[in-house]
Amino acid sequence: MLMLPLTFALIAAVAEPPAPATPSLIAAEYAFADQSEKDGTRAAFLAALHPDGMVFIPRPVNGVAYYKTQLEFGSSLQWFPTRVEASAAGDLGYSTGPFTFRTAKDAPVGVFGWFVSIWERDGASPWKVRLDIGITTPDPSDLPAPTPLPRSTAALMPTATAKVAASPELLALDRTFSDEATKNIGNAYKARIDAGVRFYRKGRFPLEGAAALDRYLDQYPVNFQPEESMVSGSGDLGFTRGLMNRMDPAGKQTSHYLHIWKKAAGNWKLAVEVEVPTK
Repeated sequence: MLMLPLTFALIAAVAEPPAPATPSLIAAEYAFADQSEKDGTRAAFLAALHPDGMVFIPRPVNGVAYYKTQLEFGSSLQWFPTRVEASAAGDLGYSTGPFTFRTAKDAPVGVFGWFVSIWERDGASPWKVRLDIGITTPDPSDLPAPTPLPRSTAALMPTATAKVAASPELLALDRTFSDEATKNIGNAYKARIDAGVRFYRKGRFPLEGAAALDRYLDQYPVNFQPEESMVSGSGDLGFTRGLMNRMDPAGKQTSHYLHIWKKAAGNWKLAVEVEVPTK
């Protein structure tokens, strides 16, 4: 069931200088979106996905294997990025922005939503999508239109100076976060979130900023069961994903979740949380 729309919270923060690899990731995101519009969703995803890349439908599956089974029906999936961040090593990054889906290119929009994609690269290889997840939202026509990032004109892609790896540290962090959220959900999130944190939940518009926390959280405790974690070789950006259980009096609600973590002043802070029901 769609929930009432929530608008973005304004935050006052000093912008951090982007990592050197960020322009190349912006270019990769736009190339991905352009190919989807030109050649269709299937072709675009097969070209952009990492061999181990995962897509949520809503359960997580191998994206290459999934899209190889799909046919093009003339539908139109369009999107653009509003935020892109890359690690200092240039081996891991993420992008997010709004998308629309039409059953045909000249059909009215049938689905509105927001995507979050994790990107990975090794050495001088191109950026590839390691994970793609998204939420559907109400029709945003009455809200200010999101601002697309300027297209990058950078022709050179700096070589990644390190390599993404599994992260026992972030798995342990998610488990600690889970224990804290079970005891006191509000205090747990306040201690862990980045000032510019973004929250994504199906049926709502994304919320941005620590001031939006009270509007995002329900009163019921949650716990996390992390299943995968990856971290940049530079140790400043990583993600965890798994199952989130919400202890609602009406019964336990289980969702897939994605956490994107950024290290600031030596501490990991939650930069993005995405929650998608398992069914």
